[in-house]
Amino acid sequence: MSAAIEVLLAQARALRTAGQADAATTSYRDAAALARATNAPLELAHALRHLSDLAREAGRCDEALATGSEALTLYRSQAAPLPLDLANALRVTALALDLNDEQDAAVPLWREARGLYAGLGIAAGVGECEQYLPRRAN
Repeated sequence: MSAAIEVLLAQARALRTAGQADAATTSYRDAAALARATNAPLELAHALRHLSDLAREAGRCDEALATGSEALTLYRSQAAPLPLDLANALRVTALALDLNDEQDAAVPLWREARGLYAGLGIAAGVGECEQYLPRRAN
């Protein structure tokens, strides 16, 4: 990972933890722009995934879906994406789809994320996925 991108991502995480969502968004956008400019697809995907989450939390549905979908596409384009990265990208994209009233499109993403989280032994991830799936079972 580029040192400059790493610094921006760390800054964004700290700002988000401190409850400064707007400043965190700016730092994640800066990290994404630098990752895009330097052809760093994994770092770009990471920044986009967090931008999706922040946009969703702020009620910006279209942005949440666009950034989540791009992050998911980037992870899927890797020869062997890390399961946790892929699961997290599936999660934010599914959440954005749910926010956009596209629950049917979110179901396969929730199912895939649940399988990945289960394989990693991440009970909280499995639980969140299952929370969204039962109401759509059929």
